[in-house]
Amino acid sequence: MNTKIIYEAVYNMLILANTRLDLNYYEKIKNCDSKIKNEILKNAYLAYKSQRPLCQDTGQVVVFIKIGQEVKLEGDFIEDAINKAIKDCYTDNFYRKSVVYDAIFNRENTNTNTPSVIHTKLQKGDEISILIGIKGGGAENMTKLKMMNPTSTLNDVLDFAKEAVIEAGESACPPMTIGIGAGGTAEVAAINAKYALFKGKKVDFRADNVLEAKIITSQTHIASLPVCININCHSLRHTECVIKNDEIIYDFKNYIPEDNDLSLNYKKVSTDNIEEIKKLKDGEEILLSGKIYTARDMAHLRMIDAIKNNKELPFELKNAIIFYAGPCPKKEGEIIGPVGPTTSKRMDKFAPELYEKGVLATIGKGDRTIKNTGYLYLKAIGGVACLYQKCVKKAEIKAYEDLGTEAVYELEVVDMPLKVNRI
Repeated sequence: MNTKIIYEAVYNMLILANTRLDLNYYEKIKNCDSKIKNEILKNAYLAYKSQRPLCQDTGQVVVFIKIGQEVKLEGDFIEDAINKAIKDCYTDNFYRKSVVYDAIFNRENTNTNTPSVIHTKLQKGDEISILIGIKGGGAENMTKLKMMNPTSTLNDVLDFAKEAVIEAGESACPPMTIGIGAGGTAEVAAINAKYALFKGKKVDFRADNVLEAKIITSQTHIASLPVCININCHSLRHTECVIKNDEIIYDFKNYIPEDNDLSLNYKKVSTDNIEEIKKLKDGEEILLSGKIYTARDMAHLRMIDAIKNNKELPFELKNAIIFYAGPCPKKEGEIIGPVGPTTSKRMDKFAPELYEKGVLATIGKGDRTIKNTGYLYLKAIGGVACLYQKCVKKAEIKAYEDLGTEAVYELEVVDMPLKVNRI
C-alpha cells in the first residue's frame, strides 16, 4: 500500500471534521436543553453552507492509526505523509494554524499546524484504520489527571469527572463530551481518555452542560489507579476511515443541517456610546456594534512590555474594547475568517493593568479568576466561529502581524451577541 492513499484519506477527513458537525452530535444538541443550542445549530448550518470551520480553533490534529500486520507500506514515511496532508489541507483551506515549535523554549508558530499527535498501533489483518480528532485548546486545557487509590470505585471516578466538569465551566464550550481513561500508567490513562471521547463505553453520568460521558479502562499495577479526564466542546470534531485494497471507506453520515431563525431580542449597544456601556448591568444580553480590537496571549505580553518600557501601543487603551480572539485566515471574498472567543482567564494576569489604563471592556469565553473588581466583561459563546464571523463588517491588522492568528486586528462589528458580566 502506497502512503499516498493515507495522505488522501487524512486530507479529506480533516475537511469533514473541521466543517461538519457529526450527525449523532447534531441530533444530541437538537434534543438537549442547552440555552445556546440554537446558536450552535445555526453555526453548524453556516459552516456547512460556507464549508468553513465550525470553530476558529482548528486545533491540534490527533491521529489514532491502526496498521494491519499484513500491510506492506511503500512511498513516503507514514508520519511524513500524515503531516504533509495536514499542512496542505490547513493551507489550502485557510484553517488556523495553532502549533508552536516547542512548549517552553520556542513558542513560535510552525505555520503548518504540524507536527501532529500520532498514536500508532498494530492490528491483525491487511487493513489500516484511522481516526482523526480535532482538539481545540480551550477544552484540552481542562484535562485532569489523578492517581487515585486502587480501592476507588466507579462512583469515585465519576465524582472526579464531575469536579473537572465544574472547573471547566464555560471555558470548555459546553455542552461537553467527557472522555475517561482509567488504568495503565499515567500516560496510558491520558491516551485512553482522549480515545474514549470517540470510542469509549457510555457511562451513566449526570451533570449540567454534559451531553455524555464515555470510559475506557485497562490493566494496571496492583497499587495504582491512574484516572484521566479529557473534555471536548459541543462540536466533537472527528472522522474515521478504513483503507483496504487501496480503497478508502469513510465512516461519516452525510446530512444537510437545517437553518433556523436566530432573531435575538437583545439590547442594541454601540461602542460610540461610552456612558451607556459603562451602565450595563450584570446579566444583560446585548447586541454590540462598533469598533473593537482583538488581542490574545502573545499580543498581551507585548502590550504589557510596551507599557513598562514607554513604547507605542497598537491602539489607544482608553475606552477600548478588547476581544480575546484569533481568527482563521480569510479566504477570497471574506472580510475575516471564522472567528470566536478564546478562554478569558488566560489573560487575567494582564487584565487589571489594562483595565487601569482605561480599557472599557473585554470580550471572551468562560469565567474569570479576577473577582470583585467591577470591571466590565462581555461573555461570548465559544465554538460558534461562523456565527461571529457574520458580525464582522470590517477587519484590519493593526499590529504584530508576525504573530499570525495572534496579531492585533481592528474590527467593525454589527449586532455581536454577548452577555454582560461584572467581574
